[in-house]
Amino acid sequence: MRRLLLLIGIACCSSSVMAQMGDFISLKRSNNRHLASYFKGSRIEFQHVNGQLINGPIEDVRNDSIFVRQWQIVSYITQLGTSKVDTLGSLIFGLHYQEIFRIFHNKKQSWGFVRNGSIFMIGGVGYAVLNVINGAYRKESIGDSENLRSLAIAGAVAGGGLLLNRLHRHREKNGKNYKIIYVKMTN
Repeated sequence: MRRLLLLIGIACCSSSVMAQMGDFISLKRSNNRHLASYFKGSRIEFQHVNGQLINGPIEDVRNDSIFVRQWQIVSYITQLGTSKVDTLGSLIFGLHYQEIFRIFHNKKQSWGFVRNGSIFMIGGVGYAVLNVINGAYRKESIGDSENLRSLAIAGAVAGGGLLLNRLHRHREKNGKNYKIIYVKMTN
């Protein structure tokens, strides 16, 4: 008898549970390869078409719109003269999903500092500065042919890193490389 009552109780509770999730936003590459999904409760960081950066947890996705909670965090000075950070409040920012220019997805990229050229810029400029400082300390001329050759190589490495950085930045900034698709799951 207890098992029957337990089974009836579980059946009544499970009938009120909703198993289907709500609408969500899918981020895909131009070749339709899925990158990420954003639904109610997940965090999102994106750039609006007017250039504004918006990030926060998604409160709701419905009717082709996405609602993101943004927190207003301010720094103020205390009576002791130190600064303190506090949250004033929050607001829910709603917008149509097509107003999203670019989503910053958590793409884990190995060796990203090499791909974006920052290691080459740091290495080239660092070597050139160290070469000039050492030359001044040793009282050697900077115009020596061997010294100029090593400075030219350091400049070429830094310039190559700058070129990689600009190419990488252009590729990442272009919102047309990705498609943002609204997936309707509810009626």
